[in-house]
Amino acid sequence: MRERKLLLIFVLILAAFAGLLNRSNGAQSAAPPQRTVAITVDDLPGAIVGNDFAMGDLKELQKINRAIPAILKSHHAWAIGFVNERKLQVQNERDARAELLEMWLDAGLALGNHTFSHADFQITPLAKYEDETIEGQVVTTALLKGIGQTDKYFRHPYLNTGPTAEAKTAFEAFLKERGYTIAPVTVEDADYVFNDVLGYAVEKKDKKMAARAKKEYLEYVDTTFDYSEGLSRDLFSREVPQVLLIHDNQLNVECLDALLTKLEHRGYKFVSLDQVMADPAYATPDHYVGNTGISWLLRWRLALGKTVNFEQGPEAPAWANKIFEQLRKERQK
Repeated sequence: MRERKLLLIFVLILAAFAGLLNRSNGAQSAAPPQRTVAITVDDLPGAIVGNDFAMGDLKELQKINRAIPAILKSHHAWAIGFVNERKLQVQNERDARAELLEMWLDAGLALGNHTFSHADFQITPLAKYEDETIEGQVVTTALLKGIGQTDKYFRHPYLNTGPTAEAKTAFEAFLKERGYTIAPVTVEDADYVFNDVLGYAVEKKDKKMAARAKKEYLEYVDTTFDYSEGLSRDLFSREVPQVLLIHDNQLNVECLDALLTKLEHRGYKFVSLDQVMADPAYATPDHYVGNTGISWLLRWRLALGKTVNFEQGPEAPAWANKIFEQLRKERQK
C-alpha cells in the first residue's frame, strides 16, 4: 500500500514537472523573435509641413532637433540624420543652423548626405545631381571631421535612384569614388502624410483631428512593419534587419517615443546602419529603374526574379491621404 502511494506521488511530481516544462516552452515560443532595425531620419534640419524646400523658422527647428535626438538617446537608439544643407543657408542664422546638426552629433548620432536642396534625380540631370551631392556635404563633412568621423552614407530624395539605367550606374560610380554608400530603406511609414494632416489640424485648432492623426500614424507603423516583415520572410525565408525611414518633423517630436516603444514591444533592437548592411541580404543587387521610389525589399524581389505589385503595399488611411492631397494641390496653385 505504501509503495503504491509513493509511486502515485512520484507520478504526480513527474506530471507537474512536465506541465512546468510545457508552460516554459510555450512562453518561449510566444516570445517575439529578436529583430533589429536602423533608424534613419530624412530632411535635417527640419521637414517643414508641406514643403521640402522651406527653410523653416529657427525656433521651430531648434525645438524639433532638441526633441528628436533626446528621444532617440532615451531609447538607446542609434540613428542617422540625412541633411539638406540648403536649409542651413539663411543670412544671420548660418551658425545657429549648423548647431542644429551638432545637436545630433552631441547625442551620439550620425549624419549623412541628402543632397543640397532635396533634388529629385528623376528630373535632375546627372551632372547637376552630382553637383547637388558635392554642395550638400560641405558643412556636414566639416562637423563630422571635427569628431573624427567621415560623411559615409548618401540617401536619395524621394528614393528616386535614377531616371535611366545609365544615369543610375554613372551616379553610383560617382558615389563610390567619393566614398559614399547608398542608404537603403525597407520600411517607410508615410509620416510626411500624417505630419501635414497634423499641421492642418493644428492650424484649424481641431484637437480631435490632431489626436486622430497621431493615433492612426502609430497604427499604420504596425501595418508597414507587418508588410515588410512578410516581404522579408517571403524573399529570404527569414526576417532580415530592417531600415526605417522617418522625417525630422513635428509629428515625430510628438510620436517618436511611442513609435520606438512599439518597436521594442515587437522585439526590435536598435542597431547602426553598418550593422544592418553587414547582413548578406543587403548584398542583393538593385537593378530597379522607375519613376517611383520603392523600398529595397521590392527592388530585391525584382533582382531575384519575382513579380512586384506596386499597388500591393499598405496605404495611409484614405481620410488622411485626402487631406494631404488637397493641401498639396493648394500649394501647387
